[in-house]
Amino acid sequence: MDSFPVPSGRFATGVNFWASKEAIHMWRNWDAASIEADLAALAKYGVQLLRCFPFWPDFQPIRQLRSAHSDAVGGRFKEVRFGDDPLPDTEAGRAGVDEVMLERFETFADLAQKYGMKLIVCPLTGQMTFGLFVPPALEGLDLYRDPFALQWEVRYLRCFVNRMKHHPAIAAWESGNETNLLGKIDSSAGAWSWTALIHSTIRSCDPTRPIIGVSVTGFGESCDETWRIEDQAEWSDLLSVHPYALWDSAYGGEEFNRIRNLHHAAFLARLSGDIGGRPCFVEETGTWRPIVGSYEVLAASLRSILWNLWSEDRRGLLWWCAFDQEKQAIAPYDWKEPGLEHGLFASDRTPHPTAEVLRDFRNFLDGLPFDALPAREPDAVAVVTDEHTALGTYLLARQAGIHLAFRHARQELPEAACYFLPSAAGRAGFSVRGWEKLLERVRNGATLYLSLNDTILSGIDDVFGAGVRDRRVTDDRPEFRFDAGFSFTLPRRIRYRMNSYGAEILGREADGNPAFFRHRFGKGMVYLLNFPLEAAAANTIGGFETDAWKLYREILHPRRLAESPSPFLQLTEHHFADGRIALIAVNNQPEPFKGALVLPAGRRLLDQRSDSNATWRAGTLEMPPNSGLLLLLG
Repeated sequence: MDSFPVPSGRFATGVNFWASKEAIHMWRNWDAASIEADLAALAKYGVQLLRCFPFWPDFQPIRQLRSAHSDAVGGRFKEVRFGDDPLPDTEAGRAGVDEVMLERFETFADLAQKYGMKLIVCPLTGQMTFGLFVPPALEGLDLYRDPFALQWEVRYLRCFVNRMKHHPAIAAWESGNETNLLGKIDSSAGAWSWTALIHSTIRSCDPTRPIIGVSVTGFGESCDETWRIEDQAEWSDLLSVHPYALWDSAYGGEEFNRIRNLHHAAFLARLSGDIGGRPCFVEETGTWRPIVGSYEVLAASLRSILWNLWSEDRRGLLWWCAFDQEKQAIAPYDWKEPGLEHGLFASDRTPHPTAEVLRDFRNFLDGLPFDALPAREPDAVAVVTDEHTALGTYLLARQAGIHLAFRHARQELPEAACYFLPSAAGRAGFSVRGWEKLLERVRNGATLYLSLNDTILSGIDDVFGAGVRDRRVTDDRPEFRFDAGFSFTLPRRIRYRMNSYGAEILGREADGNPAFFRHRFGKGMVYLLNFPLEAAAANTIGGFETDAWKLYREILHPRRLAESPSPFLQLTEHHFADGRIALIAVNNQPEPFKGALVLPAGRRLLDQRSDSNATWRAGTLEMPPNSGLLLLLG
């Protein structure tokens, strides 16, 4: 089911949909004409895909009736009803599902089909903007483990999916909106079991459409690993991420339209997709305009984000949300939640500048002289255990022109020519067996890079030809100088004084302490840095505005058609079977760029495309702030 949301190399644009008029109450306060006007407005601005939310307590409005008994706290359960009315003896009634709501959803799907849109459907939508809304019969129950709750969840899903599975507008199923927030679950096994039940129920009713896993992005010290990427991948056909840079501790301290935040979505989608081994797209993203900046800043940022995602084959982006909700006087919108001004459109359907960017990018994609962008093979594998470290590794690699794949240390590692083990702490997530298997790859000819973050991996002295002389906790900000002619300064928590046991010293601290080593190990080559570069860059404001990325070039310098003239301008190459090459440039900064970009001899420019005024002429690249450019070469 690799064809959703689009096949590899293509890209879908869309929104998360609540109606402009009634938001979460759109189903109970049904206004088909207003909803059609919403969809008509969205269709004009490049929206192909709608993620929609059958509001669970509206679609399954059941309550428990109980009898009074002195020996039963809360009384004894008697039956489930719709208010005071018994459940009808129909397929929908036996599942506790309101027939009227099903009819309204069918009308909604018909309208989506009319305007050329496909739907991601989330039936168990009980969590919305951090408000919990479930059927009255299930209030206060453990929605992941209580047998009564699970019984009615399964009944609801079977009824809904069986009723809707023949509708051509439906592209995929998802359990609900961020269903990992429906309550507290104590173990990854519990999350795995609930996902297995819910996804198996959906698949038993409709084996033809893909199922999207619960969005979980990070791991390690930066998050709760109860909901694991690999577990969702086991029961799902594709994965999604919900990146909101503003509220992530590793991202929100810098200007929104600079390199760190502009790669946030592509990074998380790459990380989750690689760890899970499934296609991954951005299912939600956005930000709260009043505290980020103007609509123009948001629009410029979105342009870079779209180009970064497309060049990484991340399949799609859905903005949160379709319409501003600032006029809603209902929970959760009248709580202190920052979800009121997230819309692509104002509540009166006036498009914001972000809508214009989405439309322009959609038009750019639809006008391309090829069907799909060819995939790229990774240059190296990064073995990670922490999200922030993974971010640092990803961004430094992108600045150096290196294409990474990610694996968690607890996973089997693929064969690769080069492995990055960044900011290794503790046992770096490895078992003894896993570490030895990695070293065997190096003995047989692979390259390995390790940066120290208080790791206790065994045999480092022998492997790297260098080791720790002593250590101390510190809070200094040293300068690291390298023989290749660059330097950088970043803060650190631990200082290692190092000894060389035969390794070549390629860099030192300002006081002469050896810092960067190269050593032959078997048929392979190993590099050791005495500093957790990736974690430090990720956790430091301005951490990617130094020359630290040049260290990655010392480890791996893949051959490319063209070298980027700036660490804030990322290039990717995509090779077609017929010999053509798509060279994509993305300016990930709010300043314009003008500089030389030399194409190799023997290559000619066949075409160039942009959704802005980016151009390449006579060897000079000119790019507006936060822009992208496609050069098609023959």
